Amino acid sequence: MKFVKLIDKTAIPVIESPGLISVRLFIVLLNEACEVLMEGVSSMENIDETSRFSFNMPQGPFELADKIGLDKVIRWMENLYEEFGNNRYIASPMIKKLSRANRLGRITGIGFYKYDSEGNKISDSDHGYHPEPR
Repeated sequence: MKFVKLIDKTAIPVIESPGLISVRLFIVLLNEACEVLMEGVSSMENIDETSRFSFNMPQGPFELADKIGLDKVIRWMENLYEEFGNNRYIASPMIKKLSRANRLGRITGIGFYKYDSEGNKISDSDHGYHPEPR
C-alpha cells in the first residue's frame, strides 16, 4: 500500500482470487457487447459510444479490446473459464473469428476497428467489423 501511494496511484484491496476485478468485469461486458452487435441491435460505434457516455468509460468495449489485443483478451477468458467453469467467460464467436483472422487490434492494425500506422483509429466505419444480424 505504501509503494502504491508513493507512485501516486490508488490501491484497491482485494482478497486472493483468480483474475483481476477489472478483467473479470471487462470480459463479461465485451462478450455482451458482441452479443448486442451480433443481434443487430446497434452498430459497434454506437455500442462504444453508449459505454463512453452512459458509464463514463474512456473507451468502449470494442475500442478497449483492440487496445489490449484480442489475443490477450482470449487468454484472459480461457484462464477464467478454466478456473471458474462459468460460460460467461467463454469468448464470443466474434472475438474468436477476429483472432483466427489475425485481427488482434492495434498491434496488427485491425481488430474490431482499423488503425493507421501510429495506432490511431481510422474513423471510416466501413473499415470496422460488421457482422450479419442473426
